[in-house]
Amino acid sequence: GGAQLATRHLLEHGYPYVACLGGVESTPVIGDPVTDHVEGWRRAMREAGLSTEGRLFKALYNRYDAYNVALKLLAGPDRPPAIFCSTDDQAIGVLRAARELRIDVPGELAVAGFDDVKEAALTDPPLTTVSSDRPAMARAAVDLVLDDGLRVAGSLRERVKQFPSALIVRRSCGCG
Repeated sequence: GGAQLATRHLLEHGYPYVACLGGVESTPVIGDPVTDHVEGWRRAMREAGLSTEGRLFKALYNRYDAYNVALKLLAGPDRPPAIFCSTDDQAIGVLRAARELRIDVPGELAVAGFDDVKEAALTDPPLTTVSSDRPAMARAAVDLVLDDGLRVAGSLRERVKQFPSALIVRRSCGCG
């Protein structure tokens, strides 16, 4: 739900659409959090009655590769008004490319990420992002490893858990 929340937030600013920087073709579909982030973006766009066709751009989940993809995307004739990045590392790469191309963020381009890495608050402008409850995730992971009931064939114990996300609003989306 966090990606959907971030995309909705960008759309509420009045942007005609939000592009998405997602993973690569080899990204696993089941259980991959970044795949879920892209799906959340798709849901928010569909809810708004907007097409996702041609608005999903593939990049590895690091700053450098996202930066290279963003340089081409932002220098092209169809520069998006807003970009949701599947990870904060990708968003940091996008911010760097925008700065080099002299594109004002958020004046000409809004950017949001996912993960709330520590550097997100220090980017220029500070990055709007989605935060997850990492301590609860860590506790759940340890509980799963220590749960002997999960080792029993046919066990009905829950193996997949979802954790609430929170939107951390900073200036890269256009908020003051």
